[in-house]
Amino acid sequence: MKKFSAIVFMLAASFFFACATVLVKGLGQSNIGEGVHPFQIAYARFFFSFIFLIIIWFFLDRFEIKSSNIHIHIFRSTLGWAGVTILFTAILYIPISDATALTFLNPIFAMIFAVIFFREKVELVRWFAAVVSLLGGLILIRPTLNFNVDPMALLCLFGAMIMGLEIICIKVLSNNEEVFKILLFNNFFAMCIGSFFLPFFLMPVSILEFIALAVIAFFMVTGQFCFINSLKKADTSFLMPFFYTTLIFVILFDFIFFDSMPDKISYFGASIIIFGSLVVSFKELHTNKKKHPMKVNNK
Repeated sequence: MKKFSAIVFMLAASFFFACATVLVKGLGQSNIGEGVHPFQIAYARFFFSFIFLIIIWFFLDRFEIKSSNIHIHIFRSTLGWAGVTILFTAILYIPISDATALTFLNPIFAMIFAVIFFREKVELVRWFAAVVSLLGGLILIRPTLNFNVDPMALLCLFGAMIMGLEIICIKVLSNNEEVFKILLFNNFFAMCIGSFFLPFFLMPVSILEFIALAVIAFFMVTGQFCFINSLKKADTSFLMPFFYTTLIFVILFDFIFFDSMPDKISYFGASIIIFGSLVVSFKELHTNKKKHPMKVNNK
């Protein structure tokens, strides 16, 4: 039952993240209103998320807001703001399925950074899977025979690398901080960082656009809540295959609302990325089973 609820939470997280992603596309490409700059969308994502979290903190659990890891929170929030801004920008210029698939490289980059910073040992199979996934990412940046690539797809690949480093920061923080506090600090600092750039891109928005910006933040926070609760109930390696349904939801919503479908290159590149990521997940799951074998009942 615990694993079933974990799967439900993960599927819900995928659904909400997909909803936010498609709504960003509609808002940025003038399908909703006159169009909002991705930097402004990213700022609103963190601003409204922080407001939602403050309301929850006020009514549910007013713990003391302080931390001994402020420097890590700021660094993590800088990475998070940069990664989200890059993703929101890329969504407007490359197929939304490509941008989503490229974000699936986050755990691959996190694994590489874990080797660099924590000297974690990684088996040959996982290195092979990582290389396979990265090849899928290279396909999605659509290189030509003249070695030209899609600059926005390349930027999105860089964003995935940034988010991979952010995962390392989250791992460090999660060993010392409560999840809600991590989310609260993250959205606060990311909002502050975004405010430095906001004056260059701030434009008046309509009531409909204002509501859409708030809804994007709500979807993202709710997705994070479901994602974290899912990870509490089961191993990450077991749950990641269900997280990849985000791409299915994105493709479905993109077709319903924008009558858009990925091309063969998008399907091929995304499939390779997901295949490599699945190999990493199943290998991790197998390793965890060896470390923590089931206890035998001798009665």
